[in-house]
Amino acid sequence: MRIWIICSGGKRARLPGRCTLSEYAALRQGELDGEAMLDGAAAVAANGRKLYVSPRACAAETAARLVTGAEGVIEPLLDEPEPAVRGDRALPTWLCRLTAWLYGILGAGKKECRDRAAMFADRLESEGGNAIIISHPRTIAALIDVLRVRGYCVQRTGIGRIKPPEQMLLSMRDEHCGGCAHNCLLSNPGCNIGRDKAARHSA
Repeated sequence: MRIWIICSGGKRARLPGRCTLSEYAALRQGELDGEAMLDGAAAVAANGRKLYVSPRACAAETAARLVTGAEGVIEPLLDEPEPAVRGDRALPTWLCRLTAWLYGILGAGKKECRDRAAMFADRLESEGGNAIIISHPRTIAALIDVLRVRGYCVQRTGIGRIKPPEQMLLSMRDEHCGGCAHNCLLSNPGCNIGRDKAARHSA
């Protein structure tokens, strides 16, 4: 099974110098319901693959503009979890950002994101077949972590943290050469090591 993932995200809102944690969470969630960040993104042909899309407006726009030949299936598990940080006291915006980030990587937000990713991965593997997924940075990172443990390799168009409009291909390790740093897919080997292994694999 091969999974193509496209990262969608709303354009950043202009943040005030100070806001409450509740206001900050609302602004960040509102970005996902705005215009998608797609500058420089390449189009993808579905070629019979099922298309799963987050319920957010920016994900729907991404699907409409970048994926051809498929009707998207709205999947709530691909939504970006809403930050549970709340508070009515005005704080410097940088402190709100830091609090939300810590919640996402250390608090209950991390477990929620990973649990949802595991449920969706279970569904993908039970259905079988190749798929295209459109979601958002935190959810995609959690899904990749879950699938890596299950034996998938990840090929990315970006480096560092996942951000729009990056695209990723996930495929099982036994579909790859593994003989050198290229680690080509055996269906499209790019070096002599890969071509030799692909020939032996198909024999």
